[in-house]
Amino acid sequence: MGATAFVGRCMFAFVFLASAVNKLQTLSDPIAGAATLASIAPRLAAARALFASKIGFPLYLVLPFTDGQLLLLGTLTEGVGAVLFVADSSLGAKMLMLFTLVVTPVMHAFWLIPDKHSAGYQVEMIMFYKNVAMFGALLFWHATRPVVVGSRRDGTRGIASAADRVKWE
Repeated sequence: MGATAFVGRCMFAFVFLASAVNKLQTLSDPIAGAATLASIAPRLAAARALFASKIGFPLYLVLPFTDGQLLLLGTLTEGVGAVLFVADSSLGAKMLMLFTLVVTPVMHAFWLIPDKHSAGYQVEMIMFYKNVAMFGALLFWHATRPVVVGSRRDGTRGIASAADRVKWE
């Protein structure tokens, strides 16, 4: 099952890795990077305004990043998370979960598009639910990992076997 799991993780992470590489290539071109930043600026502004109205103070007091810095931070989280996930790292899965959790409602807010029959509405709705499904898959992957016990009864550390887990229950 090791090879099958590895291939599955590669296929799953490919979406994130390809997206991160594409964003890095786009940001390296001054004209394309400026266009990308201009296209996401309204969505980031709306998200900042929403958070400020909910928490009672401007979000930049907690996260003092420009739009470009947020885009780069998100892109690095996405790319590094994908590589670590392929390597079967729990940290990689958590990074992808964080990325998906933060980016999905900001970048794919289909409910804000007034024309429910437009192509833009349909695309954003599909992307939103695709990300929800990917978050669910990451959550499932994380939940099915072997239990790691910090200090076992026999004095060793590491992953508990199935027999050890039965003893603990």
